[in-house]
Amino acid sequence: MLYTLPELPAAAQAFLADWEDKDRNVFEFQTSGTTGPARICQLSRQQILHAAASSQATLGWAAGQSVGLVLPATGMGGRMSLVRASVYGMRLVPLALDLGRLSNKPAQPTEHPPYTRYLDHLSLVPSQALALLQHWLDQGMDPGERVGTLMLGGGPEVSDLRKMLERVPAEGRPWRVFLGFGMTETAGHFALRRLFPHPEPSYTPSPGLEISIEFDSDSDQESSPESNPESQEQPHNPPTGPLIIRGPVTNQEPLRTREIVRLNPLEGTFEWLGRADLTIQSGGHTLLIDELEAQIRQKSGDYPELSWLLSPHWYLAPLQDPVWGEQVALCLSKSLLETLPDGPIRADTFAPCLPKAAYPRYLVIVPEDSFAIAGKVRRLDSATLALLGPKPLAGGVGFGLGL
Repeated sequence: MLYTLPELPAAAQAFLADWEDKDRNVFEFQTSGTTGPARICQLSRQQILHAAASSQATLGWAAGQSVGLVLPATGMGGRMSLVRASVYGMRLVPLALDLGRLSNKPAQPTEHPPYTRYLDHLSLVPSQALALLQHWLDQGMDPGERVGTLMLGGGPEVSDLRKMLERVPAEGRPWRVFLGFGMTETAGHFALRRLFPHPEPSYTPSPGLEISIEFDSDSDQESSPESNPESQEQPHNPPTGPLIIRGPVTNQEPLRTREIVRLNPLEGTFEWLGRADLTIQSGGHTLLIDELEAQIRQKSGDYPELSWLLSPHWYLAPLQDPVWGEQVALCLSKSLLETLPDGPIRADTFAPCLPKAAYPRYLVIVPEDSFAIAGKVRRLDSATLALLGPKPLAGGVGFGLGL
């Protein structure tokens, strides 16, 4: 499943050369395009160094430790692995990961030898971690004998990963799994949430980082654990809204995000609820795309006929509708469509997973490169989806308001 590469990939070597040029103080990164058009983001060397050090106390990076490099150095996750290894004197191990178990194609043969040694640290996206842990457990391997700290990022936790971690034996060599929360603008994660052992429901921000939320347009106030004593007196009604962060990774300037969170003022933590820009307004309903996708992936595993929905090669999106304003569209790759069971996809196919108001009403075949980056989805906007020839789905009686 993990294979040893003979040397660092060319993109990793190029970035390391740039990083080791001490006269260079500004670096360019491209956002992933997950929630909007991809764009170039500039970060200073000092911001990147702050980000590299932000969770060192928790994750324990130290000189001489081994760090597996699986994530591509064209993205923030891979580049920050390179920076941390450089800053803390850790040994980089270039690796490849076989994702055949989660793709719609058979695993490709490789000439690279399997990697069987211990890694102190390994960064992956959740779907990669799911495949790797499945392989280790299927082979009777103790994950603690393979990795010390598994750091996940690039996407929300997948429900199957949670179930997988529940299967891990309690005995054996200790190891840990963390889920990071961050973005390109913050040079990777700025908050951590433990998934194993002793899973936590909330993210804990890095030391020195201030978090708050932005109220709606009717209020100019912000709510934060530090600045809102009233919220501390009302822990049972925690504030919810778009997250604002401020700290060394933002040059002490407030960074307003489109991430909807629920603050836990007394603990100084937050729970992620979804993205404000991933919503569908349909017939008076406000549907959160992240929430709908999570429901589908969580519940479809209980129905063999819906097992194809465990694939990462689909997503939901808003599509303009003359009657209902917007409707839910099911966007999937042609390769996934070709693997589906006989019979058409219907709107009520999703009855075991979603309420009627949230059923997908259209099918759109999107380009394969929408899923080129593991754990990421390049979501097309409504106008682009409309040009791809959406097909209405049958079985949609009572759509829109779900009546």
